[in-house]
Amino acid sequence: MTRQTRWLRTLIGLGLAGLLGACGGPAAAPTLPPPAVSTAGSPAAPLATRTLPAPGVTTLAPANPTEVPATAAPTAVPVYGPETYPEGVNPLTGLAVEPALLNRIPVAVKITNFPLSARPQWGLSLADVVFEHLAEAGLTRFTAVYLGNDAAKVGSIRSARFIDAELAPMFQAVLVTSGSSFGTMDKLRRTEWFLGASLWRLVSEESAYNCPPLCRETPDDTNTLFASTEAVRQVLATKTTQGTGRADLRGLAFTATAPAGQPVTELYLRFSAAAQVSWRYNAASGRYTRWQEKDAGGELITHLDALTNVPITAANLVLLQANHVNNYVPEDFRDGGNCGVEIQLWTSGPARVFRDGVVVEGRWVRDQTTGMRLQLVDAAGQVIALKPGNTWFDVVGLNAATALNGPLFSVTNKVPDTKTGCPVPPTETPDPLAVPTPTP
Repeated sequence: MTRQTRWLRTLIGLGLAGLLGACGGPAAAPTLPPPAVSTAGSPAAPLATRTLPAPGVTTLAPANPTEVPATAAPTAVPVYGPETYPEGVNPLTGLAVEPALLNRIPVAVKITNFPLSARPQWGLSLADVVFEHLAEAGLTRFTAVYLGNDAAKVGSIRSARFIDAELAPMFQAVLVTSGSSFGTMDKLRRTEWFLGASLWRLVSEESAYNCPPLCRETPDDTNTLFASTEAVRQVLATKTTQGTGRADLRGLAFTATAPAGQPVTELYLRFSAAAQVSWRYNAASGRYTRWQEKDAGGELITHLDALTNVPITAANLVLLQANHVNNYVPEDFRDGGNCGVEIQLWTSGPARVFRDGVVVEGRWVRDQTTGMRLQLVDAAGQVIALKPGNTWFDVVGLNAATALNGPLFSVTNKVPDTKTGCPVPPTETPDPLAVPTPTP
């Protein structure tokens, strides 16, 4: 090893030490613009322009310094992201994959969670990233993003919501839905990611897609639409030559090194009386198993993936708190009508990362300093690194009540009154180059 190489690896080790610094206290108030994230030994700079060191090697000293050998054996401690990733590392999971897979466009699929008869869902366990959020009337829905894996069957697929106008562009993904309300479709059409000739990125029955890739198993049954992620990509290849080449998916960071944090072995989420979730940590596997209500009585059972017939698990859980308001679109008419919910996933808000049986306090940032990509930082502004593997993001309101009781972290969400008149005009998604508007 040359002197220059050793010098570079020492610098990389210092950068890693700054990245994995101890967690801070409570999350910063979301009403303030987030400071720029900095790395140890370098001035602060926006995510869009700053470059972190490449994954490298650091040397760990023995417990007794007097016993240090003349040439200590280096121990590899890689950290990937939030801006640079090795050729064969998936920027959504931090896992090594065939590099060719990363040249594909990500596929974001809108998957229902209600009614109960639509469970178990197909293909959720194979997603790199899943966002779980309120739809309306206290019910929840998923947006699952696939890049490193393909799922032979995904669904059942339902209609888009306002949050998808943020998520699909953020992951530079095609959005697979059954359809959209007029108001949601209008919002998607006005999003630059889908604007004009780029509407091919919306894979939906209403945008001239049929079987394959969107196949309805039972006519007139809204909960029987399914797709294959591979079939989606095959059909896209016949419709456009755009979207080829590696997507810019910077934002998340990964390391296998477990962080310091408060021990937590269960995350309980009460999205509403009708939507309750428990994530339970398994120390043997180092992963969290998802439980969900079996019926209206609230009894929780293991949540299975119908495609793999195994429980759904995650390497990371990220709790995001964001402002929720009624939007101007009526989404549901079953019980007299409900407004849709606008989840304002921009600027900043409280965040908690659960990995390796501990919780790390911090905040999420998504504004012009991050290129409108989602980033997780601690109270000191240092990036929070996820564990390599899949991640579930659970999104609740700013006013959700949180409590830590021993190894249990519980969240009680406050559901917006979606019966109230829908506001007009709609809230515009902020320009990424503009000064961010503080979240209320």
